[in-house]
Amino acid sequence: MKTYTRVPLGMEALFTPDGRLKPLRLHFGGQCYEIDRILSVRKYCPQVVACIAPVEYAVIIDGVHKKIYYEADSGTWFSIRESET
Repeated sequence: MKTYTRVPLGMEALFTPDGRLKPLRLHFGGQCYEIDRILSVRKYCPQVVACIAPVEYAVIIDGVHKKIYYEADSGTWFSIRESET
């Protein structure tokens, strides 16, 4: 059986002149990771963790495809960790 955990992230982001939020660098586990590319941005609420109307960013970090989420209501960034139990 799989379990899912919401993982809080530190983020450096930029509000662009046209009002979009652009994540630049992710901070996790004492490391800083540059976001190489943003592939897509959409409003999406993953059903496997508790969240309130987040925006999902599909990104490339060090050549690896990742999904990160921004929850405007709480002003927090997070990812989802999947593990086998």
